[in-house]
Amino acid sequence: MSKSKTQTRMNRRLARNCSVFAASAALGLSASAQTAAAPDAAPAASGAAPSKVAPVEDIQRVEVTAGKRKQLQSEVAGTVTAISGAKLEQLGTMDAEDLFKLSPGVQFSKDNADGAMISIRGIGTNTVSDNVVFGQSPTGLYIEDVPVTDPYVYISTPDVVPFDLERVEVLRGPQGALYGSASLGGAVRYLYARPDLRSNAFSVLTGASSVSHGGVGFNADTMANIVLSKDVAALRMVVTRRKDPGYIDNVETGKKDINANNAESARVILALKPTRDLDIAASYSTQQSKQGGDGGTSPSDDALTIAAPTDARILSKFSLSSVQANWDVAGLRLTSLTGYTTKTRNQDNDLSYLLVPDFTIYGGIPYPQVDRALNFERRNSHSFTQEIRLAPVEAGAFSWLVGAFHQRAVFFRSELVTLPGANDPVNLPDDIYFETARRGVATENSLFADLDWKITPQWSVGAGARYFRTTVDFARSNFGAPYTEFNSKENGTTPKFSTRYQFTPEVAAYATASRGYRYGGINTIGSLPYKSDSLWNYETGLRLQPSKEVSLDLSLFMLDWKNIQMQTTNADGFVIITNAAKARSSGFEAALAWRPTQEFSFNGSLAVTDARLRASFDSASGRPVDSGTTLPGVAKLQSTLDATYHFAGPFQSNASLSGVLQYVGKRNAQIDADLVLPSYTTADLRLAFGWSNWELTGYVQNVADRRGQSAAQVNYSTYQNPGAVNYTEWYPIKPRTIGVSLRYDY
Repeated sequence: MSKSKTQTRMNRRLARNCSVFAASAALGLSASAQTAAAPDAAPAASGAAPSKVAPVEDIQRVEVTAGKRKQLQSEVAGTVTAISGAKLEQLGTMDAEDLFKLSPGVQFSKDNADGAMISIRGIGTNTVSDNVVFGQSPTGLYIEDVPVTDPYVYISTPDVVPFDLERVEVLRGPQGALYGSASLGGAVRYLYARPDLRSNAFSVLTGASSVSHGGVGFNADTMANIVLSKDVAALRMVVTRRKDPGYIDNVETGKKDINANNAESARVILALKPTRDLDIAASYSTQQSKQGGDGGTSPSDDALTIAAPTDARILSKFSLSSVQANWDVAGLRLTSLTGYTTKTRNQDNDLSYLLVPDFTIYGGIPYPQVDRALNFERRNSHSFTQEIRLAPVEAGAFSWLVGAFHQRAVFFRSELVTLPGANDPVNLPDDIYFETARRGVATENSLFADLDWKITPQWSVGAGARYFRTTVDFARSNFGAPYTEFNSKENGTTPKFSTRYQFTPEVAAYATASRGYRYGGINTIGSLPYKSDSLWNYETGLRLQPSKEVSLDLSLFMLDWKNIQMQTTNADGFVIITNAAKARSSGFEAALAWRPTQEFSFNGSLAVTDARLRASFDSASGRPVDSGTTLPGVAKLQSTLDATYHFAGPFQSNASLSGVLQYVGKRNAQIDADLVLPSYTTADLRLAFGWSNWELTGYVQNVADRRGQSAAQVNYSTYQNPGAVNYTEWYPIKPRTIGVSLRYDY
């Protein structure tokens, strides 16, 4: 059964380094740190005090590991956005919403705590996770290269704390050959900052913020790097805590700022290098979010209110343990990566919109004492992964990589809907209207390989493939009855081909074709199986790097998506999945990095995406969805611009002014509902003053207080209830937020 609305906004704020988007919007590439090719900071301006700001980065030497080995970003035959941790801190990134605005072409649809939907290049079918029970996300999420995307039953989307990250890499297009299932439209890799084996370090960042129409928030982040044995062992510890201020009021209960979110996290990484040829990194991270109300508004998209008899409660927890060992022997590197993740996401929310005005239920039976319907969900999972790969230590004219991967994910999800006061021992014993529990195991085993051959110094070709076998063993119990068993098995191969040609030191071109897939499975209603869906991505790109100060990346892509796993419902309102349609997404992306002077840096990116169905299907709403319908969440035009100017500030400070300007075009909110999310533009400004080890920052996010919408939904359950049809909930972006922060680095 589909869920009610309990979605929130985790808010952002805080910063490290300044903000003003240069009036170079004339470039039309309104843009972001999409290429992260831009340097993260400039040296101290003339006459300023010494600054702790990061050194200037050569925009032609940005290094990535998207191919599971070190490469220059400019040498990858594909589109990779690499955003360094220094850049994230410079722009005051606090959460996933802040992060993904820096990468146009990524559609981030926020939800309640850890419930966001992420799609890349328009490959997605939902913008709100409450309408998702089964099915794997189309975007792979990886932390330290350990997959954290749920294989079969949706649990959560962890909102990784961006403080003290090495970088974030966004891989566009299917990554099935190297990364396996889930990375259908692309993948996101979070990489932690590793312990420094040579120097102790300490950082603390604290701040406060206030949101328009809402409350106040705060954050406190700390990092300590401790050398245990120089060049041999070090420990890096990170602790964060923040409160995202709420801005939605429940007019029925009288509670204000119900979507305030309290989040805290901890991370510890032990790095060991016992010999020259062996290095080991063991990490443990955990985070938790608590939210005391719904993050959505209803029935209007322009009001920050909701009317529900009961406030929602969401508790989300996530932990990750991993050990990575690299052993160099005989010119080869053997890598072992072991990961173990746990997830818990419990939410209690109000489903009273399912009731018609006289409080009759679907069957038409009146219950005059009932004034609300309550929903209680419990979700948890734990997953073990093991990857082994082998590759040359130094890439030569012929480089290669081979590996094997295993994942076993155990999951549980239950739902209980009650009608307090029904007092019907026959039809509704204990006031229980609906009760179900789902449990199971999803397993993936695969072998993969990737080859790259430099035929000439200018021309290289590449190929890769992954053979996979997936299994789902699943059981369901309704109203406490014995569990019914289901199972599903699939196997297949996902290839990848690429070529790249370096015409001159300043000009290179590439072309690539790659295939992605995600788990198939079986519906618990009617035992209806559904297949894995897959797509082919065809892409060509041009890279221009005329000088050390400028880089420009241009790419064209087309993705053909077949056997799409569509969320629909049967006649009783239960969510099922069918391979219902096919679609095509095509478009253009541009990314510019420019440093005209030592004091000024500019990044811009633009994504033009046309993602539409190419075959009609019958939807959960009871009406056909026509061929040509735009896929949900994707804007035809999306762009971001960020710029930073460094100058000599007052009191011998090294100052910087920076900003982020984002435009998101109108979007379809739900594939089978007439819901359109209007376009919006937001501007963030940041001013920072640095003195040696200290930095003081003031900032304003969403300066003009734009009322944009991140997502919206008509809950599937309401389609079957004539008294509640078209109950719609909207999920607004955060209103104007003003804040200040103070940072100390030692």
